[in-house]
Amino acid sequence: MKTKIIIFSLIIFAASSLQAQEKSDVNISFGSDLASSYVWRGFQQGTMPAVQPWGELSYKGFTLGTWGSYELGGTNKEIDIYAKYTYSNFSLQFIDLFFPGYVGLNQDFFNFKNSETGHAAELALSFNGSETIPFSVYGGMIVYGAAIDPKVTDMSKTNKSSYFEINYLGEAKDLNYTIFAGFTPSESALYATTEFSFINVGFSVKKAIKITDQFSVPLKLTVASNPNAKKLFLAMVASF
Repeated sequence: MKTKIIIFSLIIFAASSLQAQEKSDVNISFGSDLASSYVWRGFQQGTMPAVQPWGELSYKGFTLGTWGSYELGGTNKEIDIYAKYTYSNFSLQFIDLFFPGYVGLNQDFFNFKNSETGHAAELALSFNGSETIPFSVYGGMIVYGAAIDPKVTDMSKTNKSSYFEINYLGEAKDLNYTIFAGFTPSESALYATTEFSFINVGFSVKKAIKITDQFSVPLKLTVASNPNAKKLFLAMVASF
């Protein structure tokens, strides 16, 4: 099964430069990234490179999409399904996260009973920046599933972990860069914090590498730290 998943991901990886032509107001697009390692909100998900396919169906301001991460030679996997509505520079998003093979989580994808499910769901609102405001802001809260965990200081109570991130969006010659700072406002077992803490601080740089006159590969280099955990990460992502 693991081999089939990797082969399927590689097929998507090879075909990912294709994009369905827009018909009326409906657009279908898909692609894939190849990451040297998968770093999420100040935490490294595995130690091996990962193939990360994605696909989206959009209609005007509505988007239904899926994203996955499959660690090559490793055991870490993730399948996300999300719905998003964008109006002007703002987006409202609901995302369901599922982790196949994760020890301790229910592996029945169709089990959504809150006390048993292996799913986790986050509701988020973001400001995406504009030409005159080079900042984006993201705020999300876990509202359902396995990531609603006991409070660190009181195991009899549950905790709906929250995450906020502020990004400065800039350009320099042929580069786009982002300076970001992500934090949790309170204790969280999910993010391993006991109080307000910065957990994801760093910067990323994007550049398109020209392969031929008609084909370029976007590269993204990220340097991120988790001050709370005293960790530093370096990751490269190629998009196709």
